[in-house]
Amino acid sequence: MRRIGVLICAWLLLAAAAAAADDDEAMTHGEFAVVLLRAGAGFTGEVAQPEAALALVKELGMVPEEWTAEGPLTHGELADVIGRMGVSYVPADRDEYASPPFVEALLRRQLSRLRDYLATRLGHGFSVNHVLDQGVDRAVSPSNFY
Repeated sequence: MRRIGVLICAWLLLAAAAAAADDDEAMTHGEFAVVLLRAGAGFTGEVAQPEAALALVKELGMVPEEWTAEGPLTHGELADVIGRMGVSYVPADRDEYASPPFVEALLRRQLSRLRDYLATRLGHGFSVNHVLDQGVDRAVSPSNFY
């Protein structure tokens, strides 16, 4: 009888853990757009609304035009978008929904690449090459100094 009680408790704990894992909601395209814009250190605009953020990243050509603010973000879509930014991510299941904690952790790990890309796209902010930061359209060589 004691073994049955232990098995039932173990089964209940496993069921609760599985239910908690299922409770992770998928990040929406609008929420992803907000996170992308906040990743850019030099972005100075207000991005409180996911719809406005999504419209801006669509205008910048960073995400597909067919995305909707309420649409769930999949790992495949995430991989495609950040792949264009120079970040390599190969998901195990491209159709699985991406949770906000996962997306934010992945973007934090690649923050320097994202900021460089966003500085180039937005025309301001920090970038690794520092050329576009000041609006300079060509590199300046020390040999040109007199």
